[in-house]
Amino acid sequence: MAFKLNDLVEICKKEEGFSGVYYRAILLAAVGRKRYLVRYENRFNEDGSRFLTEAVDSDEIRPSPPQPSGYNFAMAERVEAFVDFAWRVGTVIRKVDPNYYVKLDCNGKEHHCPFFKVRRHLEWQNGTWLSPATG
Repeated sequence: MAFKLNDLVEICKKEEGFSGVYYRAILLAAVGRKRYLVRYENRFNEDGSRFLTEAVDSDEIRPSPPQPSGYNFAMAERVEAFVDFAWRVGTVIRKVDPNYYVKLDCNGKEHHCPFFKVRRHLEWQNGTWLSPATG
């Protein structure tokens, strides 16, 4: 998929510790044929003075996923929880209305998440959003 200037996207780096972690970013420019320059919304440069800007590979970028409102998640359902300024893939392990406890894939930690910081997990494959199997 070709992205456009100023598209709101999510970046999942292919580095250790970043698997299943999606950071929101604005697409600034194409860098060659398979890389893009992005500016993160919630990641900062080393001295913390401004938003981090970097070139990323196209296979590390996905558009922002569609999200229906009022979604009710079941136990063991795959979700993404907004924790530490990023959407992190995990599994619902408990529900305490209206909130959820989510076990994150990236570090195995459990987090108590308000319902508005939990969304359905979708995979971006070949230009299509797919819902992975529960489990």
